[in-house]
Amino acid sequence: MPLIYGILFCLILGYLGYRLHLLTITGAIWTIVVGTLVIYGLGYSGLIVLMLFFGSSSLLSKLGKRRKRSVNQIVEKDGARDGWQVLANGGVASLAAVGIIVTDHASFLLLFLIVLAASNADTWASEIGPLSQKEPFLLSGRRVPAGTSGAISMLGTSATVIGSLFIATAGDVLFDLTTAEWLLVTVAGVLGSLFDTLFGGTIQRKFRCAVCGKETEKRIHHEKPTLYVTGWKWLGNDGVNFLSSALAGVIGFIVYRMW
Repeated sequence: MPLIYGILFCLILGYLGYRLHLLTITGAIWTIVVGTLVIYGLGYSGLIVLMLFFGSSSLLSKLGKRRKRSVNQIVEKDGARDGWQVLANGGVASLAAVGIIVTDHASFLLLFLIVLAASNADTWASEIGPLSQKEPFLLSGRRVPAGTSGAISMLGTSATVIGSLFIATAGDVLFDLTTAEWLLVTVAGVLGSLFDTLFGGTIQRKFRCAVCGKETEKRIHHEKPTLYVTGWKWLGNDGVNFLSSALAGVIGFIVYRMW
């Protein structure tokens, strides 16, 4: 199928995402750019994997919305995905597609799948984990409210593994991976989500609401500026997502090139 049809499809996808309030205008623009690069480098099979990630994430964001209201008071961003969020999760994947265009080397396909597996694993954990009956806990063992960066739960951890398996299996079906490649994508995807948990609990910036006193990732809470508490001031949730998936992708890329 000619590339022009793929570009038109991405334009429609971005427009629908914007109209359905799944994407902001910048989110729609970058979705079109990322989708076009992926089609050019990996064909429609690559686009299907990308759509499985964004589609499943959007559907899961609607799951248990009432129970997630308290989570929305903590996380840095809620609602429609903006351009930074699209790039945080799909930026490295699009660069991997460019790598395939330039080199035609299979290692860039593995990089593409790993970063999406890592992003999917983390997103599924973030969307399903808050539905747990028990509050999650930090690595120190302290229980914290659902949605707190760096916190883990049994339900969220299970969602992490299944989310990574989902992308790895989709990659296997569409690109006919070997068992070793499928396993590498799965393990590296889970590793990326674990990196996200580690970085989210240690170096991601955090604030405290001057009104209610609760810890949050938001700069504004109860319509008042929040107070900086800890973490790297320049590193927000989007940065952590990008860093985690990219690090997992690089590790998987190196392992694949070495064997």
